[in-house]
Amino acid sequence: MPLYYVQNFTYDGPGSSKMYGAMGAHNHDQANQFTKDCVAYLKGIGCTNVQETGSFASNQAEPFKGKEMSWDVLQSKWVKA
Repeated sequence: MPLYYVQNFTYDGPGSSKMYGAMGAHNHDQANQFTKDCVAYLKGIGCTNVQETGSFASNQAEPFKGKEMSWDVLQSKWVKA
């Protein structure tokens, strides 16, 4: 069973999202990119005033609910799964 990066976000609406993505092999650059790409995704679908809530977590079990992201090797970024 894979382990996941997990980050919570809030935005105007009000709204909130839990975002997660499978870690695969440990990669510090992918970990750093995760939050940035999640914010870009949320803004891209029209969310405004996107804020990270809580701390970024790695090595987590798959969340029960949330928006899954996956690493796109060709684009070198996280995209909505």
